[in-house]
Amino acid sequence: MKRKIIFFDIDGTIYSYKTGIPQDTAEAFSLLKQAGHIPVICTGRTKAMIFEEMFRLNTNALIAGAGTYVEADGTVIYQYEMDSEEAEEIIACMNECHIMPIAEGIHHLYYPLSDMNAEYQKVFRIYQEKIPDKIQDIQRCERIVVSKISGRLSEDSRLDRLKEKYQDRFNFVIHGGVLAEMIPKGYSKAVGIRKLIEYFNERNGDIISLDDTYAYGDSMNDFEMLNYVRYGVAMGNSDFDFKHNIKYVTEDFDQGGIRLSLKRFGLI
Repeated sequence: MKRKIIFFDIDGTIYSYKTGIPQDTAEAFSLLKQAGHIPVICTGRTKAMIFEEMFRLNTNALIAGAGTYVEADGTVIYQYEMDSEEAEEIIACMNECHIMPIAEGIHHLYYPLSDMNAEYQKVFRIYQEKIPDKIQDIQRCERIVVSKISGRLSEDSRLDRLKEKYQDRFNFVIHGGVLAEMIPKGYSKAVGIRKLIEYFNERNGDIISLDDTYAYGDSMNDFEMLNYVRYGVAMGNSDFDFKHNIKYVTEDFDQGGIRLSLKRFGLI
């Protein structure tokens, strides 16, 4: 079979905070590599937010930060860093709008450690356990180096004010009504995929066309990715409105969704 490249979102696709990575999904990654295919993590998380268990899937390429960072074979293909003054301005605006800022960088993740939304404590404790050396206090850092910024929402948050001010410079993706993700215009998972394929084709001598591309995701920051590749697959646990606009749908991520779909495509 001709070599294929398969892109995987993380949260809700190959991982959850409660159960981690399903065993059958980890096995599917190994089978893909044994068959000569290229599995790639393609996530909204910045590199600092990726846990060791995810890196242990041993992919040889990574698209992170919703397309703001791409690496392959240990080489950084490109990376975007927001102007620090702009980042500080957005964080200040979030605080005014009663939105808890989470500034996401390649090397660090910045939280307001002394003023954290109580509802986010469970998630924060997981990051604190998994990547303790990568967490910084957003209120004490002299300079914040980030690729994008997200915000935890509450009942009194004024998301409309934040959107009105920054919608010309950022795309907003809202997750479950509780998290607002701000992705710089010009970047997306689809852009990252295009850049990575160009790299493989130009530097490694591989010839990978869009006909050889697959992707799996579960939320709106995956929408462009699933529509860019030849075979875009929504997870069964995705929202109905999201799945309704994707051609292929598989089972839930923790019900064998990844492995079953890859088998149906004949990839493993």
